[in-house]
Amino acid sequence: MLGSLKNKRLQDMSAGRIFRAIARRIEDVPHRIAWEWNSATTRDNRRKLLEFKDRHRGGRCVIVANGPSLTKTDLSLLKGVTTIGMNRIYLIHKATGFMPTYLVVADIETKLRQFASEFAAVQLPRFFHWNARGLFRKSPTIAYFKDSYRPDFQKDSTRMLGSGKSVTYTCLQLAYFMGFSDVILIGKDHDYGVAGRPHELVTSTGDETTHFIKGYHAPGMKFRIPDLHGEEYAYRLAREAYEKGGRRIVDATVGGKLNVFEKKDFHRLF
Repeated sequence: MLGSLKNKRLQDMSAGRIFRAIARRIEDVPHRIAWEWNSATTRDNRRKLLEFKDRHRGGRCVIVANGPSLTKTDLSLLKGVTTIGMNRIYLIHKATGFMPTYLVVADIETKLRQFASEFAAVQLPRFFHWNARGLFRKSPTIAYFKDSYRPDFQKDSTRMLGSGKSVTYTCLQLAYFMGFSDVILIGKDHDYGVAGRPHELVTSTGDETTHFIKGYHAPGMKFRIPDLHGEEYAYRLAREAYEKGGRRIVDATVGGKLNVFEKKDFHRLF
């Protein structure tokens, strides 16, 4: 815990946030034991994960975040390209026809629990957080990952992944595990536009413009303010890991404000 806290700015800390961090770790104990226990469920999940190891060795993929810049991005150019989407990216299908190759969801409280029925109905290979496994029936297209509450970049997804304050970081680790050598980020605006402390739980009005579609969260639904500083620290770890492995991450988000990765023009790339 201390290893992750030392990377946070003091002004972002609060007694409530520290208390939540401690409570989450206590609640996580049985899930961590189950993850490491050699049970039939654990063995089956690791077998599923291993099916993806180096599946795309040397390939290129696009990680699609959920920022409003997607409305300025011609997703039809991604036809035939392997893509990793996150959270409720499938909501963009009606307007654009786009659906990702894989779907990744990490947030238990405000995503997996609030939209469990939606995620269960998506007909894609899906990667969900291990701690939410009780929300879903056993499925050949669902594999679970586990995080460690530490930011360290993990190349082996059968082990606990680094926690980087964003599902994007989870996607980067899974992409490395799958063997991709070139990863392109889009829709990662890194500019949430909602006031509040990092990780503060807020109630949606339904009018937020923080995603690619208005009403991404219906009025009364909950979401948390992102920790952009913590994300940036994790992304630097991801960049270092990729570069050491002879791989690269580029950011082709239209107008994105993340300045960790090399910038590229999306429409020129495709």
